Amino acid sequence: MKSNSQTKFLSENYSTLHGLNAVPVGLGLFLASLWANIVQYPIKNFTLPIVLVIGSLLLSIVVDRYYKHTFGEVKPILARRSLYWIAQGVWFLLGIVAFWADVTLNLPINFIGLLFASLFLLDKPKVTLPLNKFSVVRLVVSICIILVSITPFFFGKNWWGILGVRTTMIGVTMFVGALVVLQGVLWHIFFVKSLPVEEAKDE
Repeated sequence: MKSNSQTKFLSENYSTLHGLNAVPVGLGLFLASLWANIVQYPIKNFTLPIVLVIGSLLLSIVVDRYYKHTFGEVKPILARRSLYWIAQGVWFLLGIVAFWADVTLNLPINFIGLLFASLFLLDKPKVTLPLNKFSVVRLVVSICIILVSITPFFFGKNWWGILGVRTTMIGVTMFVGALVVLQGVLWHIFFVKSLPVEEAKDE
């Protein structure tokens, strides 16, 4: 690393910066949204989404083993682990509220998308100053999601139909899934390049 601040950032967020862990999630979200866009309604067969969930879980296991085998493992202290799960629970509840708002209120903005943008900005590691290459990617992704989430306000609720997408929610989740994959790949590249050569060889 080139500075003490970079070293501190890497050590505090070591496991979080394993970018490829996000790829199965993003890929699963994108493919599930794509399926929802092309499936015939009413839905009679849920085989494909079940396969997608299983495939994403298996890929997640493979990626996790890759990181542990190649770079080792840093276990968080119990207090931080508890805070992590509390935060995830809060995000989950907010997700339910956002989904309800999108389905019920029918407003020209997408709350699921705004929630994803907030998650990128506020979840660990947060986007704070001074920016580094990890937080720059996360900031750009958040801004892109916000813009996509509010486009119906400017172009109308049905503008996604021009792109062949049924609903705003499907369009936003497809977009978010693709960005999650992109961020994951970039973070993995940044993570590997941030490690000292000697440390990478030892592990």
